[in-house]
Amino acid sequence: MLAKILFFSALSAITVLAFLPNYNTLPDALSFSDILNHFIAFATLALLFQYAYPELKNTLQVILLILYAVAIEIVQYFLPTRSADPLDVFFDMLGILLAYAIISKKLKR
Repeated sequence: MLAKILFFSALSAITVLAFLPNYNTLPDALSFSDILNHFIAFATLALLFQYAYPELKNTLQVILLILYAVAIEIVQYFLPTRSADPLDVFFDMLGILLAYAIISKKLKR
């Protein structure tokens, strides 16, 4: 149950941050590197997803997380204060893939 709460908390936080009108007004600790923020956010989300829903196949989890990343960029495209960037999805995917590489390596032990 705790894993699901943490997963949905992270999902909510990422969604709120993704749609803030002016991301640049965040404290430096949160906006220091857009690339690193995407990478860390989606790696964390992927790890939490795995622990919250271990019964779902990893492939399905990866697909759902990538669709979520793409959906964020689509919505940002239509927001007047934000812009879509395909590179964001790329770094989201790198974070997701790193998380599942860690998970699969841990499972092989």
